[in-house]
Amino acid sequence: MPEEMVDWIDEAGNTLESVTRSEIRLRNLLHRVSATLIFHPDGRLLIHRRAGDKDVFPGLSDCFVGGTVARAESFADNAYREAAEEMGVTGTPLYELFGYRFRNEEVNNFTMVFGCCYGGQFTFQAEEVAEGGWADQSRVDELLNAGDLCPDSAQGWALYQARPAGGFLQDLAEGRLTPVDRDGTTPGTVDLPQRLGL
Repeated sequence: MPEEMVDWIDEAGNTLESVTRSEIRLRNLLHRVSATLIFHPDGRLLIHRRAGDKDVFPGLSDCFVGGTVARAESFADNAYREAAEEMGVTGTPLYELFGYRFRNEEVNNFTMVFGCCYGGQFTFQAEEVAEGGWADQSRVDELLNAGDLCPDSAQGWALYQARPAGGFLQDLAEGRLTPVDRDGTTPGTVDLPQRLGL
């Protein structure tokens, strides 16, 4: 099976070259990532533990669902795809919340954060998820303080908490959010710095 191809991008979000996922990891090249917060209608959040053989941050806890955006794939399409593949979450709209830039010695990406409201059952993909379930949002801070939260997710969670009071579910209930189309925007035409507030 051919290896997944990923767009290596510049700081403006323009595609420089399409390379294999393993090359992205090996050279720590800048690329696109989606990350979705999945909220239960009662306010709890899906928290899961990454599989122990993941290529980055194995075994750590995570409050986001998502992954590397494939070549020519939109952020939104990736977010919908990953929610379905990794968690079995389908049939619920996603809402684009914000974006951020993250880089450390293992990861180098532009992350677009989405939110969704879902009260159904999960079907975890064994290759991606060791375990998971609903938890109070305060659990994320406990994991962070214990050093058990993925570093990129820690940054994303801090940015989510810095948003106006009320959070995603209140914004959703009060009609301040519009669902994104699965196809999203063609990645090559996205003004990433503007969307990420850079």
